[in-house]
Amino acid sequence: MKSILLGYVLLLMVVSCVGQHKRSESLSDEQGIELVHTDSDSVSVSDEVLSDTLIVVEEVVPTTADASFIDFLYYFTSDEDFQRSRIQFPVSFYNDTTVLRLSADEWIFDPMFDSTQLYTVIFDKEEDLELENGTSTTSVQIDWIYLSDYHIRRYYFELKNERWYLEAVNKEKMSRAKNGGEDFYEFYHRFASDSIFQSERLSEPLLFSTVDPEDEFSVLETTLEKGQWFAFRPPMPAEKITNIRYGQQETGKSNTKIVEFKGFGNGFSNTLYFRRIHGKWKLYRFEDLGD
Repeated sequence: MKSILLGYVLLLMVVSCVGQHKRSESLSDEQGIELVHTDSDSVSVSDEVLSDTLIVVEEVVPTTADASFIDFLYYFTSDEDFQRSRIQFPVSFYNDTTVLRLSADEWIFDPMFDSTQLYTVIFDKEEDLELENGTSTTSVQIDWIYLSDYHIRRYYFELKNERWYLEAVNKEKMSRAKNGGEDFYEFYHRFASDSIFQSERLSEPLLFSTVDPEDEFSVLETTLEKGQWFAFRPPMPAEKITNIRYGQQETGKSNTKIVEFKGFGNGFSNTLYFRRIHGKWKLYRFEDLGD
């Protein structure tokens, strides 16, 4: 009797396994899903099918995009949809004596910066450096300064309802304000592109500030020889540079210029300090305080 009962149980187990196998084959045929059988008779969906059925979530611009102007500028120059949403259309495009008013359909995405993601900010005095971190600024102007043919392309941004918007673009010729000495931008163009000239325009000693390698919270003050300058100098664009105007007064009459070289989101930060003595510009101080 026991042997008959045991045989009946084994028969039920075999029928159950066959039924599961047939249902698995039916599921594969009906939904087009490839089933993979393992040695333990478990059933899993193949990696190829999983990759095809994953839900792709689009990147969402965070609410902190306007936390600072630079945060906003990062998204404005890297996200086409975000850029279009932050332009006051029709946007005015001034070119010397003519003006165009571009609609949203006519606007072409403008990345503004090249792949190096390097930008510069120019000041006349050190106290104006604090304007970058200020929270009261409601108007910012970005100048693209083309040194080869001496013209400027300006972008005008305004803060409205705690959001930054592009309002206008202007292209115009630059004036050469020498004021009894060298024009700074003519000097910089040659300084950045001519190593021999650059060597001649370094103050001796050249002051140098950097993060103390033994204490990242301390600044090391020292000096550099000419050979050391060429080893540590920052990348200096020679044909065109930017100036982000947070409200600083930057003119051709000033005998001091401060040029910050910065990178988007990578912690790069170098600063060059120039002064004009007897009509000639020289680099007298170099700071490397980036991450």
